[in-house]
Amino acid sequence: MELQAMPALDADLAEFTGDIFKYLAYEGQRRYGQQYLRGLMLDGKRKSVEPMAERLGIPRQNLGHFVAQSTWDYSEVMRRVAARAVNVISPSAWLIDDHPFVRYGHGTAGAIVQHCGERNQHLCQVGVSVHAVSGRGSTPLHWRLFLPQKWAEDPVQCAKAGVPPGLAHRTKQQIALDLLDELAEWGNAPPLVIADSDYGTNVAFRTGLTARDIRWLLAVQGDTVVLPATGTPVTAWAKRRPTVSVDTLAGANRHRATRFIDRAKTASHRARSGWFAAIPVHIAGIIERGHVAETDSRLLPQRTLLVQWRRKNGGGVFRSWITDLPPDTPLSALVRHATSRWRIETDYREMEQALGLGDYEGRTYRGFHHHVTLVSAAHVFCLEQRLNPKDQDTP
Repeated sequence: MELQAMPALDADLAEFTGDIFKYLAYEGQRRYGQQYLRGLMLDGKRKSVEPMAERLGIPRQNLGHFVAQSTWDYSEVMRRVAARAVNVISPSAWLIDDHPFVRYGHGTAGAIVQHCGERNQHLCQVGVSVHAVSGRGSTPLHWRLFLPQKWAEDPVQCAKAGVPPGLAHRTKQQIALDLLDELAEWGNAPPLVIADSDYGTNVAFRTGLTARDIRWLLAVQGDTVVLPATGTPVTAWAKRRPTVSVDTLAGANRHRATRFIDRAKTASHRARSGWFAAIPVHIAGIIERGHVAETDSRLLPQRTLLVQWRRKNGGGVFRSWITDLPPDTPLSALVRHATSRWRIETDYREMEQALGLGDYEGRTYRGFHHHVTLVSAAHVFCLEQRLNPKDQDTP
């Protein structure tokens, strides 16, 4: 967005920032919050503090202090951003994901050499995020920085990076459940949670969702073990029927596949098209016992295995998911939910390229959360402008 275009949005931006920064006690914090959002939305290759301050014509030190050191509560701002996001999108599902942030300083909070997207192994931070998604679009609802075990065991390093004292290591799956709990405290409940196989193959994550009465549709790996459902009740320790891997069961049901074609011209259209089949299953293992509403808690609940092939004949399984949605859920609805991940890939691309998601150069725990919160706010503001444009001809 060019600087000369900003005055046309001044009234909308003032209303938006007046809402999300309402609780801040100091007028200076509210003012720099609005300026930071402006800086993120203005054209420019880098959205780190120094170039943004130069484009805005304000002191670099003040803007840098606001994002890195100021004590404003990013959770409170994110709560207000999430409320606006849910209102504008009316989500049909929430997506869980984690995103790498390339870093070059070993003192950056939570940064270690780990898997970092296309760069494979690199020094990076990882942020776990929850996104709202619907046919109208998608946007982040909450973030939390993943703190590796190595960091949690080094209080001196944590103190230097401003990590809260006593903050323990939690897995990404545990962090995701924490974020869902915090969003619930804010009055938000997901209609459905979708996540990739890092979460779907984690038993504690699945049972955590079920214990919270949250419906789920989660990707699983091909070697996940299941029992084909035949309509006969199955107990957790049943030995009358052999277990089978997801890939093997999918191969035996390939003839049932239905073709879905997504003609949208996006980089991920192939992932959203293909041949799909829904197969009733039980997830093998005693851990599933006791999480069903039936009177006999020894029974394994019935789930649905959704399988995708790129071609009906030739080639193995492309992707697979398991869901606890009702067995009569239409295949088209399952496919729409399972392939909705492309929307958050679009989120990341927009936030990286246009809003400077990965450009923050600070090293503190607080600064990371301040920055991703403000980027999320800018993303929601742009989404509101796109989905609810003002009628310029209205007197």
